[in-house]
Amino acid sequence: MVGVLSNFLTSGHAFTEDENLQRFRFSLLNSILIISLIFSLINYFASLARFVEFSSIYEKALLAFAFVCLVLIYFLRRSENNYSLTATVILLNGLALFYFALITAVQDEFRLIWFFLTLFVGFLLVGKTYGLLLTLVILLGVFIVERTYGLGLSKLALFTFFNSFIIFAVISYLFWMKIERDSLEFNILNAKLRENVKQEVLQREEQEQMLLRQCRMANMGEMLDSIAHQWRQPLMHINSVLMNMDSALEANKKDGKYLEKKIDEVASLTSHMSQTIEDFRGLFKQEKGQKKFFLESAINDVLALMKNSLKDIEVNFISEDNAPVVGYKSELIQVIIILLSNAVDVLNKRKIEYKKITIHTQASKNNDVVIIVKDNAGGILVENIDSVFDPYFTSKKQSGGTGLGLYIARIIVEHKLSGEITAINTANGAKFTILIDKSFARERYD
Repeated sequence: MVGVLSNFLTSGHAFTEDENLQRFRFSLLNSILIISLIFSLINYFASLARFVEFSSIYEKALLAFAFVCLVLIYFLRRSENNYSLTATVILLNGLALFYFALITAVQDEFRLIWFFLTLFVGFLLVGKTYGLLLTLVILLGVFIVERTYGLGLSKLALFTFFNSFIIFAVISYLFWMKIERDSLEFNILNAKLRENVKQEVLQREEQEQMLLRQCRMANMGEMLDSIAHQWRQPLMHINSVLMNMDSALEANKKDGKYLEKKIDEVASLTSHMSQTIEDFRGLFKQEKGQKKFFLESAINDVLALMKNSLKDIEVNFISEDNAPVVGYKSELIQVIIILLSNAVDVLNKRKIEYKKITIHTQASKNNDVVIIVKDNAGGILVENIDSVFDPYFTSKKQSGGTGLGLYIARIIVEHKLSGEITAINTANGAKFTILIDKSFARERYD
């Protein structure tokens, strides 16, 4: 009901925050049109019922005025640009009706009051310059009617009308000047506030980007440590192979097949180490735009990279939906790394004997992509569960936690992947759910 009324008062047009004054004028004009329509019909039927006595020609004038109001309501809805013409027509028609009443309804001693209302409406609808012009038109018109037809009023009554009308016009002019000045100041203040909000948003985005870079660097440090562990055994193996080859040469062994086998073994190990570096670079390379990728591939990349950190943990990866999605693969990888790293830390801190992490990808009822990461570390403390995604909130201060990991994960999921991330407790531990709008992603890609 409120929406229908608002639509009617604004004639179905949309206004910005800077157009509050124009919205008010549209609402006022529509209100005046509907009120004028209703009361002109009331007066018309009251005259027909002989409740009041109007001349037949004035009754026709009332009916014509009601018809004009109805047409103007429709005309105003056709275009926002019709406002000025509509306001002018209703004011001139109102003046014509009141002048007609001034001449024909001589028994009404209060008929001059309607000109005060017309003047005030003129100031409100069109402005102070138009109001001053309307003041002159009304005063001149009343003077001409008095000289031509006679109003049946005393000189004192006419003198009082002219004096009070001029005073009323001056007050209305000053009142409207104040409204326009306040409206201008409000628009300036509103513009400043919007600019301040814009600056704050930009500043926050810059801070979030900085945090993302810091988190990326922290993850890179952890991955470098993981790579160091992964390289230690191949390097020792390579060293052993080289020592065997050196011993073989010293013993003057001419077995070419043996040397060839050992050379191939070294080549295989160095290739594996080189591929590890390439995988590492690919995972943390800054992407310029969204690309199509498969969830299973992204999660397998993370598991391969974190193999050393997860070596004493049972990791179950269940993939029910490997449909392609569009987004930033490296950003999703970073989120998965944050969740897995947190799970590993909690499992180790609480010294869980049988450590288990489950990663489950599936499609929701709305065909969205769902990624679930859960562990059996006992869950998040009840008093902390509503704050885990807040910046700088951490339960690992003593071990050097910054409280930015899950906050960064939320930023990435919401801003980079157009999704949402939530955390709840299950019977055995914490459960993090990432929801990505696949249909949105496909539309962006297609």
